[in-house]
Amino acid sequence: MIKKILTYSFGEVLVKGVSFLAIPLYSHLIMPSEYGTLGFLNSLVSFLPFIFTFYYLYAYVRFSVDEEDEKIISTYFYMGLFLNIFYFFSALIIYFLFIQHYQIALKYFILSILGSSLIYIFQVLQMYYRSKGFASAYIKLSIAYSIVGLILNFIFLVLLKDNVLAMLLSAVITALSLSILAYIILKKFITWEQFDKELVKKIFVYSLPLVPGAIALLLFSQSDKIILINYISKEDLGVYTLAFTLGLSMSYIGSAFFMGYQPLFYEKLFKGHKAEVENQFWKNIIFIILALCLALVIIIVSYQFIDAKYSRGLSLSLLIATAYSFLTFSQMMELHLTYLKKTGLVSLVYGVGGILTVGLLLYLIPIYGAKGASVSLFLGAFVISLFMYLMAQYHLYLEYNKIAVILFYSFVLILGWGLI
Repeated sequence: MIKKILTYSFGEVLVKGVSFLAIPLYSHLIMPSEYGTLGFLNSLVSFLPFIFTFYYLYAYVRFSVDEEDEKIISTYFYMGLFLNIFYFFSALIIYFLFIQHYQIALKYFILSILGSSLIYIFQVLQMYYRSKGFASAYIKLSIAYSIVGLILNFIFLVLLKDNVLAMLLSAVITALSLSILAYIILKKFITWEQFDKELVKKIFVYSLPLVPGAIALLLFSQSDKIILINYISKEDLGVYTLAFTLGLSMSYIGSAFFMGYQPLFYEKLFKGHKAEVENQFWKNIIFIILALCLALVIIIVSYQFIDAKYSRGLSLSLLIATAYSFLTFSQMMELHLTYLKKTGLVSLVYGVGGILTVGLLLYLIPIYGAKGASVSLFLGAFVISLFMYLMAQYHLYLEYNKIAVILFYSFVLILGWGLI
């Protein structure tokens, strides 16, 4: 079990490492105000697709156990096509109602939502590889995505005077190119005849209860920049955005862990190998702690090469990474509930944590600015992880080592308190 988890994790670190190496270079090419605009747009296109596509991708791994490849891939292809068209036009309405008064150019917004909608075929291929346990293929695909995006970023940054436009155009062309490749790979599975309306209903029944939780989790991770733009300058928002991006190093490692662990967790419980899951818990805790230490080292080293105008974001980035270690633990525990198909309870936990985080953001940002945002994320993540652990153990109790739980919370809380 641990081998597959480490394979995904190593691959994710490698993929994101390529992107992280570029951040110091970006800091010398992109002004903080431009970074602030990009950060605001990235928050929106992280948030809006989950609302308008109803979190449909999350259900793929769960239903891949029960359905033939042709049926689930065909269903997801056409379902994704319809949902992303709906998302694109719905997002435009959101822009004219709420976004344009922030002085964000319409062309920037259109390119942002276009890139985030075109990528869906590539995402279906990723889910297919995950569901089959093709870790090597998944990693190669992710590396290709990162390298293509990185090359195009620098090409357009050199060719265009508008750095925001350059980054957004690069994202659109990267998404289009990789989705074309994904379609070529998946084409043999895709037919209209295999599109299953009953499967669509099952997917929605499974995923819709998760939407409030996904929105709450995105409120946790993305509302900081949406609130900050009302209280600090775009230059300061740019400093925070770069710090947040580096802080996400822990999130990326955690997501890789989740990708590797999710199908194995389901498989072991389905086969009645409960003891194997319980014995794995200690290793998982050690992995999360070591991953956090790695993320902090990556951040500290990265700031040695980042332009001085961004340097005051170091402490913010370290605290954000620490906060995301709580979410990695929470993702591990939510598998108890999704295995039982109690997706509404997952939404409830993330909903409580998301609302709490937004409340903290609204209270602390006007007083402490960007520092208040990072503290809010840390406290909100702690509450989410604690409630998720309690709910998971209540509904599907596993004999986890209590010392491991105490070790994890003690380490992260002491570290976070020191950074605050």
